[in-house]
Amino acid sequence: MPLSEEAFTALVDAGCLACQGKSQSKKVAVKALVAQRIPLHAGEPYGRPSWGYKGEDLVRGTYRVACEVCETGLFEATACPRCDSADGVERALNDENTFPLPRACRCGSELLVATAFVPAFVTYEGARAEKARTRTSPEDPGFHAFRVECTSCHTVEERRNPCPLCGSTVATP
Repeated sequence: MPLSEEAFTALVDAGCLACQGKSQSKKVAVKALVAQRIPLHAGEPYGRPSWGYKGEDLVRGTYRVACEVCETGLFEATACPRCDSADGVERALNDENTFPLPRACRCGSELLVATAFVPAFVTYEGARAEKARTRTSPEDPGFHAFRVECTSCHTVEERRNPCPLCGSTVATP
């Protein structure tokens, strides 16, 4: 079952109950599947990627919360955070991208911006969060492009079904 925003806040605020008293730290590691925007030139990443999600998207995409100190799991989800398909998280983390990144737009421009779901890692200590980070690039399993926009003519190509994250044919929002 996915986390609500209230449950997520309670988890990161409380920290690890096993470590309380043993450690002054309330650090928890959050793993989530969230959107990242990647600038493309001729189909290849260039420039810095940026995060393309809001806080509630991070909560919705969260599949694991664990203590940073003792690694005790505080929350685990296996269903796809996008379509709720069983074992969707495992498929999303291990499967290859099936939405090829184009080299150019129909208008001829080679400058595009792709949006992809990627696994992200965020560390919270109480109410303070570090910046999200990922180790996933377009050629890695776990990278799932679902949208490409031309920076010149603003034409958009987007994939909604099958689920761009886990590949399930379950209807997605």
